Amino acid sequence: MKFQQLRNATIIIEYAGKKFLIDPMLAEKGAFPGFEGTINSHVANPLVHLPIPLDEILDVDAVIVTHIHPDHWDDAAIKLVPKDMLIFAQNESDSSVIQGQGFKNIRVMGEKTVFDDITLIKTTGRHGGEKTVEKYADLLGLVSGVVFKHPNEKTVYIAGDTVWYEGVEENLKKYDPDVVILNS
Repeated sequence: MKFQQLRNATIIIEYAGKKFLIDPMLAEKGAFPGFEGTINSHVANPLVHLPIPLDEILDVDAVIVTHIHPDHWDDAAIKLVPKDMLIFAQNESDSSVIQGQGFKNIRVMGEKTVFDDITLIKTTGRHGGEKTVEKYADLLGLVSGVVFKHPNEKTVYIAGDTVWYEGVEENLKKYDPDVVILNS
């Protein structure tokens, strides 16, 4: 396994002979305004330049989109990712949005999604505390993580855009990952 964080939640993971791009935010540094209501809403995003060329970033077997907020799936990714690229989405709703953006090869992750001989398991996540999520459910939306399993690799849990809560604890107990990757 190889792991490379590009920026924010955008990562590349090489796992069991396959290469995945997760949560591509591919815009130029500072291309869009800060996120309203956050402590750094005055700071334009993305915060840093991409560390490697786009052709290397897009040289992958599949893309995983944990949710469709613009810091995980931005307009640049929508424009630059090949429309026939295999994309794994967290649910039917996100899949429909991505399909509406012109993509043709979308699979919805579930409890046990198999890609070649790699098992991808969608996990739960939560954008904030219980009261925050209740109050801003429409704005925050659903979020997921993903567990990678393969007999010849360590089990990897990418927690996704989540706070610590009982769901993350349950995922850790249930999947017993060797490696945990956090967006922090």
